[in-house]
Amino acid sequence: MLQGLVAAGLAVPLATSLPRPATAAPALAGLEIRPRAAWAEGLGAPAPLPVEAPGDVRFLLVHHSASPNGYAAGDVPGTLRGFHGFHTGADKGWPDVAYNFFVDRYGVVWEGRSGSLDGPVQPSATGGSQGFAQICCFVGDHTTEPPTPEAQRSMVALLAGLAERYGIDPTPGVTTTFVSRGSNRWPAGASVTTPTIAGHRDMSVTSCPGDAAYPLVRDAFPGQVAALLAARTPPAPAPPEPGPTAAPAPAPEQSAAPSDPATAAGPQDDDRSVDGTSPLVLAAGGAAAVATAAAVYRFSRVRTPEQPAAAQQSPQPPSEPLAGG
Repeated sequence: MLQGLVAAGLAVPLATSLPRPATAAPALAGLEIRPRAAWAEGLGAPAPLPVEAPGDVRFLLVHHSASPNGYAAGDVPGTLRGFHGFHTGADKGWPDVAYNFFVDRYGVVWEGRSGSLDGPVQPSATGGSQGFAQICCFVGDHTTEPPTPEAQRSMVALLAGLAERYGIDPTPGVTTTFVSRGSNRWPAGASVTTPTIAGHRDMSVTSCPGDAAYPLVRDAFPGQVAALLAARTPPAPAPPEPGPTAAPAPAPEQSAAPSDPATAAGPQDDDRSVDGTSPLVLAAGGAAAVATAAAVYRFSRVRTPEQPAAAQQSPQPPSEPLAGG
């Protein structure tokens, strides 16, 4: 919190006009953030600050500045310079403004502590810092007055961008556990289990982020952040559709039936005579012989009256071919 800001921080003169337009900073997914240079004109950047080790940003912490709510949009850069003066002065002695990011009542998001847009710079906090977090601060006093709808939407977008960047699961009910580096609520070495989106009062003995904002942080923001991230996640690719079924290979063509029935029947060596003559041929020949003999016999009977009577009394039997001849 920034109690005492009016007495100390506002000693820094407010800008008479907005600072020159700043180039868009490297954006977190889903929002644009005004860089530190957009408000810190004339303030030197501190030496490089400590950063969290890869994987050590475990949760996101929401504060409020406890400063007046009725400011104009053009007042914000000067207000942030006032915070800087208070934080780096004799009372706090921090190396830079304490918080990683600010969200003003108009929904504008600002980079706070130097380097926060580029990586997980360790923040500072009243009551001590337990570590393992990035801090996002509403610009205003939310003891009795909640953040504006614009501020709430931007805070949700900021939390979603940070959760995505650092691999934090914001799903309601999800918690993380770490060993505190030391705060007035969690002494150094204490094991801390906390939701992945939490309020300052969860880590230190304080009323921050105000009774009108804390229920949002505890009950509303986690689900909203999770839903926003789910909406950004592309659906899993559909399995490839099966290609057209290949037609079965045609059966091999069979040769046309031969016109000669004997050829179609194939060789039948067992049904031939020793010399290769077909029984059909033999049968045909026998039939022809029988017909011939019958004709001769009839002819001879026609001529019988011309023969002597004795010959008629003892006719010779017709000559029959041998069976199977």
